Amino acid sequence: NLLYVNPQSLNFANRQGSARNITVKVQFMNGEDLSNAMPVIFGKSSCADFYKEAYTAVVYHNRSPDFHDEVKIKLPASLSDHHHILFTFYHVSCQQKQNTPLETPVGYTWIPMLQNGRLRTGHFCLPVSLEKPPQSYSVLSPDVPLPGMKWVDNHRGVFNVELVAVSTIHTQV
Repeated sequence: NLLYVNPQSLNFANRQGSARNITVKVQFMNGEDLSNAMPVIFGKSSCADFYKEAYTAVVYHNRSPDFHDEVKIKLPASLSDHHHILFTFYHVSCQQKQNTPLETPVGYTWIPMLQNGRLRTGHFCLPVSLEKPPQSYSVLSPDVPLPGMKWVDNHRGVFNVELVAVSTIHTQV
């Protein structure tokens, strides 16, 4: 009962500000609060068995990076409408400056896990929000224009990711 998350590419060419050394944090969530991140992400060899988050490798000095990472998730047997994958994009500073964080969040997007009671899988081209998603976002797709939200490239899809499931429990879309 596994889910493989394969971030593929990101296009921040039309994003304002300095976001060039980019990594993606992947979390499997059971609600909107950060404390709802579930420890279901498999660890690498010689590390802990499960984590609440996984990061892609940092792509240096590139506003439109391609990613080659795979995140393996142990799917819960029972899923609700609040289960989703949260992607947080970070700019990573190469030179630590005083009073500045090493990682700065530069965008957010997500994929609700269920659609009509079935597990969502396949290729997604998602818009990326410049700000944290509002309350109750997990039941909506990021394709829905949420009022007052600022989006990269005028709400166009800029993040490509693929979800592949190996499950005998969940039917897939």
